[in-house]
Amino acid sequence: MYKSPHCHSVVGQQLLLVDWTKLCGLDIACPGCGRGSLSNDRSNFSKNKVLFPMFNMEGPPSWCMIVSMICRCCRRRHAANDGAMLAKIPQHAAMSCPVESKCALSNKNSHLGRSATEVLDMLMPTHANGDLCSRLLCNSINRAGLRRVSSCCSYHATMSKEKAPEHIDKNGECMRAFPPLGDGIRDICDKASSSSNTPWSISDYNRHARELQGVKCQRLHAEDHTHEVTKNCCRRKQTGAVALWDVATETGEIATAVLVSSTKTKDLSHAATSLSRKPSFQPKAMCSDRWPVKTDHWEHVFGKQLEGRLGLFHFIQRITRTLRKKHIDYFLALNQLLGCICCYNQDDYEALLVALKEGTLAGGRKLTDDDIADLKATKCFRQRHAKCLRKEIRHPNAMRDRLDECHSRFKCSASEGSAPALGRLDPVTKDPLFAAETKTVIGNCKDKCQHLQDPLPLDQMCDVMQPNPNSPHGLKACLSRRGESNLESFHLMLAHFGNAGMRESLADNLNLTGTARHNMQMRHKLRLSRLMTDENTTRSVTPAGWETAVDHFNHSELECINELARMTGASTIPFRNTEPLPPDKGERFFSEHLAWIREGFMFVFYLLFFNHSNNHKNCNHNNCDHSCN
Repeated sequence: MYKSPHCHSVVGQQLLLVDWTKLCGLDIACPGCGRGSLSNDRSNFSKNKVLFPMFNMEGPPSWCMIVSMICRCCRRRHAANDGAMLAKIPQHAAMSCPVESKCALSNKNSHLGRSATEVLDMLMPTHANGDLCSRLLCNSINRAGLRRVSSCCSYHATMSKEKAPEHIDKNGECMRAFPPLGDGIRDICDKASSSSNTPWSISDYNRHARELQGVKCQRLHAEDHTHEVTKNCCRRKQTGAVALWDVATETGEIATAVLVSSTKTKDLSHAATSLSRKPSFQPKAMCSDRWPVKTDHWEHVFGKQLEGRLGLFHFIQRITRTLRKKHIDYFLALNQLLGCICCYNQDDYEALLVALKEGTLAGGRKLTDDDIADLKATKCFRQRHAKCLRKEIRHPNAMRDRLDECHSRFKCSASEGSAPALGRLDPVTKDPLFAAETKTVIGNCKDKCQHLQDPLPLDQMCDVMQPNPNSPHGLKACLSRRGESNLESFHLMLAHFGNAGMRESLADNLNLTGTARHNMQMRHKLRLSRLMTDENTTRSVTPAGWETAVDHFNHSELECINELARMTGASTIPFRNTEPLPPDKGERFFSEHLAWIREGFMFVFYLLFFNHSNNHKNCNHNNCDHSCN
């Protein structure tokens, strides 16, 4: 094999014969008419002497000889590797063809193998970089060719006394087929998301939409607008998308996410009304960044028993956006501002301090009181340890008093009769920490303090996750149920779901995928928090850092496998805790909701215009009323 570079270059490549009749003995019904059976005709190699490439992440593509099959009844022709065919045949046979049935698109000159689609399935929702995915496939082929040349030359240099033959060129000889370009990758992703050629006969888009429709709410929810996600659509100006309105429940799941033409309440009222009509959506309270504005609207939608609250994040942001972030006292002032509004639960805070001083946290290093004080003065303390601490909102009058003290502590000038200024100018820029409007903003926030209190007791505002048995510190993780904090953290991820200008269908598919997976992650954490103490012993087989990672996102596929296991008479099913898919209620999300609203408006407009034209034809125009005019 080493004497011929041409032979050496193809050693290890897969040559696949896609013939279900000869290899598996299957009698396949026609996917088109469903009545007749399919019979083999010719393959692409026997007819045209060509092979069908299938690109993978392991190196060179696999080469397929594909049999063309004809229905004896309707005389339709079907390729043996078509997605509709792979979805119909038994799974043990379909697994021999290493391509996902939803990605086996017809009228394509190549397919992406299962190893490639599994990588792209995780990469595309957060990056949506089709060019990068295409280069990954091409790079795997280039690296495989490099290793082949290196191996052949190394053998002749060390083991053979004969003169080495000329190596073959990569393009045109070693590499006869190239993977799809970036636009082709995006097109495959878009069509695969809408394809129902799966053993469970549900497309990814339909499954993700129904999962969002099934989100439940029993405690509270938070609503807000975000703008960055609209940049994902290349035609946002033509469609009129200005912002995205979304709602997060107490579990952190996203109940709805729709594009709206403005941030006015009238443009989100239809989506809010659709949300309130779901029997499983019965919140007791809500958080909003503009409460108590539009109180009458929310009481009309969700009932007068609804308790409204001002979102904690936006309350703090109104003050922090007036601070100069480059000031030397910025983080110190930020920590004191947070201390004015809320405090940590004393039991949780004591347990965290013990863990820091004993060295079970912070990489095993024991921290002193000075080290802990320095750590608290930075944002690293909140980023690393906030999940172990439950926050309690202070009472309104105590909050107002502490806000006055914080303002006096960092202001650099004081008017006559007010508290003395204890702040300082930045030594570099010579600027004060507070801007000119900070005093006014703090005054406005003091008037809104009574709208910040938690509507439910602390034990209902946080779910506590028991520590993993492998965890050395033994600290409990706290899952906030205030809604708004989960919604704002989701906005950071939402901006990266398909973070490039693209067609509306692809942007919706990627946004839906990311949102549904976010909800699955939240439900997985909630299930861990509800495990009893005796059930936590089963978690010892999983490392603490990996137990919050979701193993499987497609529960329809898991239920399909469970059903196969039941058909075999198995005493236990392979996958437990599968979630049933709710029925489609017709609710639509992202740009599809905006398009649906516009189509409904145009339909009503044409209907009124048609009725007006008929009335106008039958009148004598002498006594026309204002409706005819």
